[in-house]
Amino acid sequence: MKTILINKLLCITPLQAIRRLQSLNPELEGEKIGYAGRLDPMAEGLLLLLIGDENKKRKEYEQLPKTYDFEVLLGIETDSYDVLGLIQRVTNASNLHDIDKKIKSILLSYIGSWEQPYPPYSAARVKGKSLYYWAREGKIDQVTIPRKKISISSLELNKVTTVNLSDIFPDIVTRIQSVDGEFRQKEILSRWEEIITNNPNLKLIKLTLMISCSSGTYVRGIAHQIGQKLGVGGIAYTIKRIKVGPYKLVDALMI
Repeated sequence: MKTILINKLLCITPLQAIRRLQSLNPELEGEKIGYAGRLDPMAEGLLLLLIGDENKKRKEYEQLPKTYDFEVLLGIETDSYDVLGLIQRVTNASNLHDIDKKIKSILLSYIGSWEQPYPPYSAARVKGKSLYYWAREGKIDQVTIPRKKISISSLELNKVTTVNLSDIFPDIVTRIQSVDGEFRQKEILSRWEEIITNNPNLKLIKLTLMISCSSGTYVRGIAHQIGQKLGVGGIAYTIKRIKVGPYKLVDALMI
């Protein structure tokens, strides 16, 4: 057993997923277990766990292309580009016209190779410290955010729907509360509650998409950029990794 495919659950980190696997399989307690390709707490799906000496091939696994199903909420912008972030602005995205045509044009512009900025809340290092350090200290404007060359082979729009924030708000609260560790949950929840109180009838647009991309692509960054181009803001509402190279989510263990 060199590589184990698992379906990482929402709201846990890869390290927490490894601990769950070990608790269910005591024979793995003494093994060195690493992972190839991190998934944030707000992302779920296929995670490759490397056992023992297979960790020496970590970079090879990490360079494999990825495929994700994901949803974007238009009309909300956060500093983390996903649900687990402080809201920066709110817009009534339902006022957008010709939305399908505009979005398809934007998605087409992302096909190919280009340089993507790292999200402020990421582990990319600047001046010896992770970007999330500068972001949490309120000093992100004092550093130059680095970029990484990525490649997108396909980016498909499957559905466009209008949703009421009040309808999905309970799900958002549950996700934030379910995350273990210090991720500013109290402050983030307070901001979300303020938004729902002041905007009880806020309508958002939800995009359902699928992307096939190179290693290192930040899907929540794509969500943010789509919102920026449309002028209404956007966050990744859900992210599910369904494929890594030849490995598929349907073959993974649920733990």
